Amino acid sequence: MRRRTDKPAAVRFVRYRPMPATRGALALRPAPPRTHPPRPPGLRLVRPADGVEAEVRAVADAAVRLIVEVLAGTRPTHQLSLVAVPAVCRELLHRAAPSLAGRRVVPPRVLSCRTQRPARAIAETTAVVVIAGRVHALALRLDHTRGRWRCTALETTAR
Repeated sequence: MRRRTDKPAAVRFVRYRPMPATRGALALRPAPPRTHPPRPPGLRLVRPADGVEAEVRAVADAAVRLIVEVLAGTRPTHQLSLVAVPAVCRELLHRAAPSLAGRRVVPPRVLSCRTQRPARAIAETTAVVVIAGRVHALALRLDHTRGRWRCTALETTAR
């Protein structure tokens, strides 16, 4: 068996697989009755009115928008260097769509974007986006280092 000596990639593309049909039956199992009071969630949704949280939210929204435009081919990859680490930029450079300059293109859209803070210097963002008329999922990890937030990992279903 051959061992991998290189580090895992910063960007991971996930192939979409549809769920099997349920033939009219509900695919949900009824929830068991609660015997203890519910715990407060460990993660919380970032609200735009929070001080530092507003900065994280703004950076996350900008990063999602930039990455979606790079994946769609409407923005050059080198512009990601403002919000992403070099490893993410390199991976997207090899996998991004060719430039569509001069062609009529439907611009990509961000349908929804959610941000959570599992730790003080870490933010995780998920987004639902439309690229070339297809809906895709996007997940980013933002780390706060040297006074700024940067995308250090990316996972998407977009090709």
